[in-house]
Amino acid sequence: MLGGTELWVRLYRLLIVVVISWLIFEKWQRGEKLSEGDFTFLFPDAIRMENEEVFNNEGLSLGYFLTTSPQCNHIKGYSGPTNLALALDKTGRLIKARIIESSDTPDHVQSVVNDSAFWKAPLGLSLGSPGNPKFDAVTGSTLTSSAISRSIIERLGGLTTSRLFPTDILAAELTEASAIESHPDWPGVLRMYDNDHNIIGHALRTAPTQDYLHGYQGPTDILIVLDQEANKVARIRFRKSYDNEEYYERILDTPDWLNLYDGMTLKEILAIDQSKIEGVSGATHTSWAIADSVSRRLARFESDREPPLREIPWRNIALVTLTAGAALFSFTRLRGNLIARTLWQVTVVVLLGIILGDLLSQALLVGWARHGLPFTESWGLLFLAGAALSIPWATGHQIYCHQLCPHGFLQQWLGKLPVKPIKIPPRLHKRLARLPGLLLIILTSSAIIGASWNLASWESFDAWLWRSAGLATIAIAIVGLVASLFSPLAYCKFGCPTGALFKFLRKSSGAKHFSLRDLIAGLLCLAAFLS
Repeated sequence: MLGGTELWVRLYRLLIVVVISWLIFEKWQRGEKLSEGDFTFLFPDAIRMENEEVFNNEGLSLGYFLTTSPQCNHIKGYSGPTNLALALDKTGRLIKARIIESSDTPDHVQSVVNDSAFWKAPLGLSLGSPGNPKFDAVTGSTLTSSAISRSIIERLGGLTTSRLFPTDILAAELTEASAIESHPDWPGVLRMYDNDHNIIGHALRTAPTQDYLHGYQGPTDILIVLDQEANKVARIRFRKSYDNEEYYERILDTPDWLNLYDGMTLKEILAIDQSKIEGVSGATHTSWAIADSVSRRLARFESDREPPLREIPWRNIALVTLTAGAALFSFTRLRGNLIARTLWQVTVVVLLGIILGDLLSQALLVGWARHGLPFTESWGLLFLAGAALSIPWATGHQIYCHQLCPHGFLQQWLGKLPVKPIKIPPRLHKRLARLPGLLLIILTSSAIIGASWNLASWESFDAWLWRSAGLATIAIAIVGLVASLFSPLAYCKFGCPTGALFKFLRKSSGAKHFSLRDLIAGLLCLAAFLS
């Protein structure tokens, strides 16, 4: 044993957990390279790809192949991001979406993969103007499926710059304006001012969001000028085109066609069936593509300036509320009230366990260590996890294990059934009690070396999401619950590595002196540093 004060031991343990997590994150970020995937599994007839456009052996364009990584790597599901392959037709509409690779929990991912209705929902969304559609989450894999949906929407949101039309709108193109400036709230839109600095109109262009919309041979960048209130089209004009020169010159020679939207409100334009628009004779495909690109760009503009109502984050609010309730039971005499304690346990089992399924686990914590904390998506779960780790360290109260773990409550209830308990010999009991710590060492080591194990299969908690849970985690859950009939809280005592982590940090957990487990933790930290 190494001598030391309680404070230094506690600080050492906290530092070890933080440093190991940071080193795992750094190692994963350096080594994480999600595959771009083989575009032929979405386009079987394709033989080459140039600038995300795929072609067959005759040189004809089949559509576009996009991946959500790296642009959407910040969107995390239960424990990590998912890289998706998106296939678009020649008009920029989504026709297929598949998973290339995922760092999320395998059982949750597989549940999403198997849900055919989920994958049909985004089909038909347009590149550059996907809007903000709502997709039904996959039951049992809510966080994973919601992250995948958000990745699709964000990736289809369009490029930030145009490769084909790099020149922004110039002041010379807006002769009616004395000055122009970017709109502070509407992306890609310019405000137009007169000599007295009064707003007289707005200007936007179809590039870059509609670069994928081709006419006969290529896309066209169109200038759109709106009125002072940005509710009506004042005029549209050609900027540059990669379409057939003969065709777009025919459109330029037909000025009345370019005025087809003049004076119309945005709502009137968006209500038009684009297939009913009469094209310019001899340049039908080119004129249809221009009309369609203007309509799509205005649809995107409407979406940008009228963002959807923010959904109330009920899931996160529920998790924060549960955490506050657990603190109330931990630090007040309320925990001694049998009726209140029973009602609380039932609430936790139903809400946190059955409805949400957001139990803390090594799969979740290691996923966060690898890919970063999901501040935007799961701040409620982060709050719960932060309390579960920090309160035992600061006060000695095991707020999660004693007041928030549905699996622990279920074991308590089973332990009260009239079943004769089994007396475990002291030596065997001591050896079994070491198993959670041993499991924690194994799982931490696997995270350090970058092993691709399904960590959810090493604990019982994923079984609460039974629709997506694997057989291993269900088996562990059942065995642990059955064992609790004969030995109170058997799984907590003899099988829970997450509980072992909380116990390691707990203020009253042998923290007066450095011990063998502190030496092992230090060696794991050293291994993470050297790996």
